[in-house]
Amino acid sequence: TDPLEKTIGAVEQKIRQEFKTEVFRAFTSSVIINKLRERDGIEIDTVKSALEKLYSQGYTDIFCVPTHIMNGAEYDKACTMINEFKNEMNIRISRPLISKTEDYFEIVNIFSKKLTDKKCPYIFMGHGSEHFANSLYSALDYHFKNAGMDNVFVGTVEGFPDLETVINRAKEYGIKNVILRPLMLVSGDHARNDMAVEWKEEFEKNGFDVKCDFTGLGEIEEIQNMYCEHLQDVWGH
Repeated sequence: TDPLEKTIGAVEQKIRQEFKTEVFRAFTSSVIINKLRERDGIEIDTVKSALEKLYSQGYTDIFCVPTHIMNGAEYDKACTMINEFKNEMNIRISRPLISKTEDYFEIVNIFSKKLTDKKCPYIFMGHGSEHFANSLYSALDYHFKNAGMDNVFVGTVEGFPDLETVINRAKEYGIKNVILRPLMLVSGDHARNDMAVEWKEEFEKNGFDVKCDFTGLGEIEEIQNMYCEHLQDVWGH
């Protein structure tokens, strides 16, 4: 099935069930919106155009659920668009997946039950960015180590820790069979191209035996539940 429906679609479905509410989809990234339009013929609203439609249809109370991993540039962009409507409608925004210390503990707890083979290093590939929120990836790596999961490493495509850093850390762990996983909501182009090609090849050049697990975070029920918990935090206010 379509990676979008398996991940973002699954989060939306969970919110429909839990909150008995209508759910509308909007994206912040114009790159993704344009790519889906050109490649797949799918039209997806920007946050601004979605809010304009809802306002014109008479909606007064809106909850925005950012499915971003962190409070980064795309989240900032969403908040800017939402702020334009704050006088027209009552809008509440829940927080991204990892934004409080408790979220790190929850992520580590979820994966402590899934990444159970100590004889296998698990390498997460996040997107990464130049935004200061990028420190999230190093912090998450630290949280895994702090929980005794020394075989879990977090790297990024476009930030730090980068691929070279992660390979060097994995070498120190001393076990040569690794599993690569996307630390992204949707297991899309980055997973297929950066992770399954570039990262895989670089690890193999360094003597590793590599498998790829293409499970996007959005497919994991416990992650879907975290987005619902974050919505619940603002629901009653």
